[in-house]
Amino acid sequence: MLRNYYYLNRTVVELNRILSGAKVTEIYSQEKNSLLISIPTDDFPFRHLFISTNPSLPYLVIKNDHRKAKKNIVQLNVLIRTEIIESIEISKSDRLIRIVLGDLELLFSIMGGRTNIYFIQDSRIIEELRKGKGDSEILERVSKSEFTTENVFHKIEKDFFEGLEIKRIKSEYSFIPKEIVSEMKLRYADSDSYEEIFHTILKELYTGSIKIFKSNTEGKIRFVPESFKIFPDEDTTLLDDCNSAISKFLQRYYRFDRINRLKKEISKQLFKEIERTTSKLNNLKGRIDKGDRSDEYYNCGNLLLSNRYLLNKGMEAVKVTDYITNNEIAIKLNPKSTPQQSIDFYFEKAKDEKINFKISEQLFEATRKKYDKLKKIESEFENANSVDDYIEIKFKLKISDKKREKKKVTDGAKLRELLIDGKYKVLVGRDSKSNDMLSLKIAKQNDYWFHARGLPGSHVVLRVEDAKKGVPKNIIKNAAQIAAFYSKAKTAGTAPVSYTLAKFVRKKKGMEPGKVLVEKEKVLLVRPGIPANTEMISDE
Repeated sequence: MLRNYYYLNRTVVELNRILSGAKVTEIYSQEKNSLLISIPTDDFPFRHLFISTNPSLPYLVIKNDHRKAKKNIVQLNVLIRTEIIESIEISKSDRLIRIVLGDLELLFSIMGGRTNIYFIQDSRIIEELRKGKGDSEILERVSKSEFTTENVFHKIEKDFFEGLEIKRIKSEYSFIPKEIVSEMKLRYADSDSYEEIFHTILKELYTGSIKIFKSNTEGKIRFVPESFKIFPDEDTTLLDDCNSAISKFLQRYYRFDRINRLKKEISKQLFKEIERTTSKLNNLKGRIDKGDRSDEYYNCGNLLLSNRYLLNKGMEAVKVTDYITNNEIAIKLNPKSTPQQSIDFYFEKAKDEKINFKISEQLFEATRKKYDKLKKIESEFENANSVDDYIEIKFKLKISDKKREKKKVTDGAKLRELLIDGKYKVLVGRDSKSNDMLSLKIAKQNDYWFHARGLPGSHVVLRVEDAKKGVPKNIIKNAAQIAAFYSKAKTAGTAPVSYTLAKFVRKKKGMEPGKVLVEKEKVLLVRPGIPANTEMISDE
């Protein structure tokens, strides 16, 4: 109810009593949707009247110790000299507040999205706070308004409240909040007069204590008369004047709002991490359950070596006798590979399998620990109740506030982001423009750059956080496999991948998007795929 007409009326009456005769030395703005009027006294040299034009939360409040910021100030040059506040008034029929400063008038108009502040002199608008929100009707509204510094008790038609239908009442008398109608319903008895109940409620609203509390059922901070019976007592704070009540409401409102934003941010990240970690655990468990197949691949390599005379290029498979089981088995071959390449492929596959299986076991253990940690954080999140609690959880989840910085680094490029062994970041371009941006703008000079040799495909960058430590050879090979996977060689048994440091990748003027010149390249022959020790972080 903070922004309803009657509490605005009470605020105006109280402000007029306090500020009438006060000296105004400066008028300025230092943040969006707000105006500050400097009204210093000997006791409070930094006193200001703060006016919020936020459409969802308009208000006026005195701040006894507000220090002017050193930058981002918008000075409103409407004062020729120090002026005196002659009066602070409100229209009897409109949410239109007027502060009279000699021949200068400040009009605070509350009209939803058109809420604004106007400065009027000689019956014309000389300045407005929210540029481009000009209200051509403001002068007409002023001319039709009767302003007052007293509490307003509207006279309502005798039978208008009959039935207390909120929609009908609001359509005719928009300044009557639904909370008042609901309170009237609760208090009404056949012998009572609707108008008498209405004016009794207004009197309580104008003179009674104000209670500030968090409504657990509505999930919001409430600002209501203490006497209202429609609101249960929930963690209530009572204040006797509007200024103190508004200050307390704003303190709790912004704290509550911040907690809600933190909860939303943490919840999104936390459950995303739990879901991703659970999926990774299941995949690794499935991989481990299949067992280490390195002996199987090594045996295939030995059998092909022993039966090399049976092999010819172009064969898709060969049948040989397994010396261990004495059974005949079929070994798949790549028809494009020579006999020696087929033999090498299985020995290489045996070596990779041994390494990857060991890595999978290590990753499973590390991922299980991460999952346990996330579940512990989830429990802390469910029991958190303060801003500090949520900030600590946000820190544990490593949620960064540098969204703008991240956007600047990626510069709008469409990228996939993968993580090898839980620590080595790989970026993959999704189109020609993004390839150029990744290779020439985003990649740092000591990052590794990869591309499938002689075939169309994504540019791939392996981040190098510490050039002195370097990157293990198996990680470089994994990144090459990823580059082959995101290329026309995706379905090939093996594919050549060029790689070099990003500083040796450049582009000549006039080259097509996605085309670059590469110096000091090396070539790896790899099997296209996403390695088992790799997880997808982002696929945007």
